[in-house]
Amino acid sequence: MIVGRMLSWRIVIRYTGRPVALHVLLALGIAAAHEGLGATWLAVPALPVTVLAAALGVLLAFRNNSAYDRWWEARTLWGGLVNTSRSFARQVLTLLPAPPHRPLEGGTEGAENTPRLMQTAKEPSSTSRLSFWSVTSDGAVRDRLGKAYEAYPLDSLPARRVSLEMSHEVQGASRGVITGLFEGITDEARELVYAQIGFVNALRCHLRRQDPFPEIAPFFRSSVLEALREEHNVPAAILLWIGTRLRLLFGQLHGEERVFLLVALNNTLNELTNILGACERIKNTPLPRQYDILPRAMVRAYLALMPLGVVSDLGWLTPPVTAILAFMFIAMDAVGHDIETPFENSVSDTPMTALTRTIEINLRQALGETELPPPVQPIDGLLY
Repeated sequence: MIVGRMLSWRIVIRYTGRPVALHVLLALGIAAAHEGLGATWLAVPALPVTVLAAALGVLLAFRNNSAYDRWWEARTLWGGLVNTSRSFARQVLTLLPAPPHRPLEGGTEGAENTPRLMQTAKEPSSTSRLSFWSVTSDGAVRDRLGKAYEAYPLDSLPARRVSLEMSHEVQGASRGVITGLFEGITDEARELVYAQIGFVNALRCHLRRQDPFPEIAPFFRSSVLEALREEHNVPAAILLWIGTRLRLLFGQLHGEERVFLLVALNNTLNELTNILGACERIKNTPLPRQYDILPRAMVRAYLALMPLGVVSDLGWLTPPVTAILAFMFIAMDAVGHDIETPFENSVSDTPMTALTRTIEINLRQALGETELPPPVQPIDGLLY
């Protein structure tokens, strides 16, 4: 994606240089024949050329709008992938229960692997006030009597208080407080977060028709990688593996809360599947070829005819005017042709590499890691 403030002339010349030069040479030949050799029969009325230019402008605008809609949808999908990946990591790290053989709250294994940010979340500023809200409030900023929470001094709270360590049955109906969950990061949660990073890398390579395994190798066990090599659609296979892993983890436990958590995580996997399918739709379904071939043919025909319509009025100025008009129409045609394919790793491509790195940094930081890869920076005004 072009992110520089100025458009590189190298890119401009690559897209428009040769066809513009050809049409300028044609216009120069027509001007020389008309002015130097007296070939006045080359001149044609200017009115048809003007009408053709207006019709061609409308056609190019329509095609470019359709191409931009595809490019913007691709960028929106990858923006949604960033958000969904963060949501998945948050759900896994905060809602995933520990397996039966792992210690729950108070154990040392989870505390050692828990990032500092998550540790602070387990330390409320006022345990008594938090306990009071958990049974008297529906989560709003005011209580059910319309009184702000800040109006309650700590020493004036009602005598009936519920400890966070009480069982679910003693506390009564849950009001958004999930009890009995592991607050540290287990090996299973870390593996699932790495799998999500691997999915994003695999999706990027899948859309660019690249080999995904060099990119996803750091995030999976060797046995998983060997199984993935047998799959035709690696991103879809990774989602299937994640869903199976979650089902096995939650299947070892009991309680209706786990069912709701599994449903929530499954909804997130559905979001990822929808993003995968939408990206494949854009990749595998180009604009109708007539929208691409017809405007290009009409641009070439108009630029060949245009010098004939203006040579009688402009004379030797015909080549410079042709150069300006040829650059404008050819550039418009080239831009529309380029942005209609946002997953081709070109200069107008959706910056999937940069977005993938952003997801990796965010998710690995959520795991408490400090040795993180640097963000992808633009090179010569281009971000890939």
